Amino acid sequence: MSLAQSFAKGSGRRTKWQGSTVHSVLKVDVSAGDRIVVERVRSSRVRAQALKLAVDRGDLRANGIAVPVVSIWSHTAPERVEIQVVGRRAKSIDIWNAWSYEGVDSSWIGNAAMLVEREGRGQLLRCSDGLGDPTFDDLVVRLEVIPGE
Repeated sequence: MSLAQSFAKGSGRRTKWQGSTVHSVLKVDVSAGDRIVVERVRSSRVRAQALKLAVDRGDLRANGIAVPVVSIWSHTAPERVEIQVVGRRAKSIDIWNAWSYEGVDSSWIGNAAMLVEREGRGQLLRCSDGLGDPTFDDLVVRLEVIPGE
């Protein structure tokens, strides 16, 4: 069974595939004032990759701008990005990977997924874009949520 077929049979957010749990969207608990640090470890040289973050209630502040969804693109963002959770009602963020192919940004299709590994106080996200066989090295990032004060 392909990875895409496995997601179609399951909940859509995560599935078991070849002995591992893989995620199409990762939900992470947050609170107002928390800082989210994203550090790119590596990314595909074939096509641009992105990590996308969306807060449930409130905004995410990056580079002085507060928006509900942040896209951190491999070809334009620095290797380390810090984002702040804004809004006292914020409870969680959704995180997923995206990619650009021939000028079209895509997510959640084909074999798109993430392997999530605990690493110290954070997580290592190994992302496979939706094109071709899953590789889980199209985008690799470290993600840590640092509690606000």
